Formats: sequence, C-alpha cells, structure tokens
Amino acid sequence: MVGVLAGLIAGSLFFGTGGYFAGRATVPPAAGPTAPAPSAGSLGVFEQSQVAVNQPEFVDSNLTALASSWLPYLSTCSRSGDAGGPKLNVGEKVRVRCTLDGMSAIFVEYDSVAERDKARFKALGQAVDARTLTPGVAPAADRVTPSGRVTGTYLEYAFRLAERGVTRTVSGIWWDDAETPVAGYLLAYWKDGLGEKWEPMRDLWSRYA
Repeated sequence: MVGVLAGLIAGSLFFGTGGYFAGRATVPPAAGPTAPAPSAGSLGVFEQSQVAVNQPEFVDSNLTALASSWLPYLSTCSRSGDAGGPKLNVGEKVRVRCTLDGMSAIFVEYDSVAERDKARFKALGQAVDARTLTPGVAPAADRVTPSGRVTGTYLEYAFRLAERGVTRTVSGIWWDDAETPVAGYLLAYWKDGLGEKWEPMRDLWSRYA
C-alpha cells in the first residue's frame, strides 16, 4: 500500500518478497544522557559477528547514525538493489530490511528531507487509526533517541493488512533524524507478535534506538 508512504505499510515491504514473520499511554520517557553505542570490545562474540555481517548493508548511505546502535542485534538484513532485497519506493534512495526478535526493523534513506516528511505525514494519518486499532497508542513527539545519536519525530501507528485471505492488525514505531533524510521503523503483528500490548515494541526501541 503506497499509502503510508511507499513503504510504511505495504505488505511487500513489511514481509519482504520472501515473507518476513512468515486509556492512553504516554510516549516512552526520554532517556537522559547515555553512553555511546557499545564498542567492539564491550560486545560478546555473537554481537561482534552481527556487526560485521550487518554493517556492509548500510555502507555508502546516510543511515549509519540511525542504525549503528542496532547492528549487534539485527538479523537477516538485506538492502535494496541486492538479490532478494527490498524494493525501493518512490522518493527512496536506500532501504535496508532486517529482523529483530520477531519484528521487522526497516531503515530508509529518502531522496530528500521533503520526501521523508511526506512519509511521516502519511504515517501520522495511521497514528490516528491506531487509537482504535491498538488502544494505548502514544501521541507523536519530537525527541532524542535513547542512544543520543539522532533527534527527530517519534510516533506509533497501526494499520490493517490482508494477506492470504487473513486480515490482521500491524503496529509500528517510526522515528527519524530531523537533520538528514532518513527514518527507521519497527513493525509487528499487534496480536500474534505483541500480545496486543505496546510495551514489548517500546522496550526494544528504548534499548537500541
């Protein structure tokens, strides 16, 4: 669905060409000063290996600051232009799709800040839908990510996705960097993946963003 911009909600972007996954809460509290992203020496052997495996998917892009603190924990990353990788949508320059603990983690560099803002605007529309689809959704807010690497808009949204005759609700967290044309988002099934609670997705975002 090129609705929430070329990619926030289209089934082919959420699941990939091969298929990934086969009252009111407040925005997660802004973190105070935090330590820099873990150095290689502070990571376990597995996490160091994941950094080495995932890093090449982000080279020659503006996604480094947005994605670097996630690299030790992501799996099965693929990049637009690679065999089997995600397809670019209108207004996008680079798209990297990964998995993380049963969720999709997607990082996008847009052709311009204006194109990125179009994507955010459309996601904001689905944030309104989320009030009904996923109770407890937080309001959008401008904030610094817990890692302190980027400052931009944080928002939670939801949409309905039909696949193979079954329609399910998908929830998402979007965040971006106000200074560069990039954004990231997490996606998961609201019921099957999150147990109809925002806290699991917020927890992962708070750890790695």
